[in-house]
Amino acid sequence: MKPVFLAPLLLALSACGGGGGALGAVPAAGGAASGSPASGPTPTSPLGANVAGTVVRIPVDAYGPATIAGATYASADAMQSTPLANATVVAGPVPITGATPPAQLPLGDVSATTDAAGNFAMTLLVAPAAPSSAAPFVIPQDNLLGFIPPATGYYIEVFGTGTDGKSAGVPLPLHRFIGASTAIALRVSATSAAEAGALTAVNADRAANDAGPLIFDESAEEVARLHASDATTRGAYICHYDANDVGPSSRYLAVGGIGLTGEGVGIAIATDAPSAFQLIENGFLSEKTTKPPGGHFTNLMDPTHLWAGLAVSGPSKLPFNFNVDYDLITPSSQGSTGGASGYTAAGCPSGIVDNNS
Repeated sequence: MKPVFLAPLLLALSACGGGGGALGAVPAAGGAASGSPASGPTPTSPLGANVAGTVVRIPVDAYGPATIAGATYASADAMQSTPLANATVVAGPVPITGATPPAQLPLGDVSATTDAAGNFAMTLLVAPAAPSSAAPFVIPQDNLLGFIPPATGYYIEVFGTGTDGKSAGVPLPLHRFIGASTAIALRVSATSAAEAGALTAVNADRAANDAGPLIFDESAEEVARLHASDATTRGAYICHYDANDVGPSSRYLAVGGIGLTGEGVGIAIATDAPSAFQLIENGFLSEKTTKPPGGHFTNLMDPTHLWAGLAVSGPSKLPFNFNVDYDLITPSSQGSTGGASGYTAAGCPSGIVDNNS
């Protein structure tokens, strides 16, 4: 059956309603030894903390568990895990937004390598601190989850063997901010061929419109899978909000994400997942010619976005009915997509209202 894009089914506006925590500047390149801080002045007193934890790998399509408005969301295979050995874990006061660790870590950050059991340990020489004062946490106007960011802590990133933020089948990069007293248990998945192919298409379209490339982020990918899968269980469900009226920004907080969330959702009638992605992408691109350009297009081309979560779920209800979710993330407080109206409830079931969450 030839894929058919149904324009009336592509309804949700990709506005950026705020979310998560904000990151600072991308660190400079250079070189630093694993398990040690970057070159530069050494603090004279041990103000930091011993940081330890475990990293495991979960299946390609997994997400969760995440508790949102009292409901727990998890893929059927979410609890299947294996230790992620030889991964680089970076922690410290300066965030790293890329897909690989820089050659030289920012001053104060340290790194360690996971062992065969996925364990890591390191000692930071700086005290836990609040998120970057230049880019503090941004909370949705309607903070439905009652999210309270950690007062102090560290940025933490995981880069598995082969991680590049774009290829299928290799561990995704993970970027988070954790409280200093938080027990560290980190879970990393990988993308499918369809998800990786969708990112390739997104980046080609962004390049054609003078926007920089995106990389996958674990939290963004999990929240995209979560909402696409939830929409599939509800049938023809095209809505930024779930059945509990929780929006994209609050969902992103629930899975541990940091940053500002721009979400695009749609349904495509297609023969397979790659075709569904392409049909939705084509629909977003078609909004370039409207005056002014439509919200899906401006979200897709937002130059402040650095991370992506791209997911497809289905078929549901109809034999070839696929739900598609794009979560595009700006890891700073400078997101340009959106406005005071936040995420629209257009196309949502009765009882769902705009609440900018």
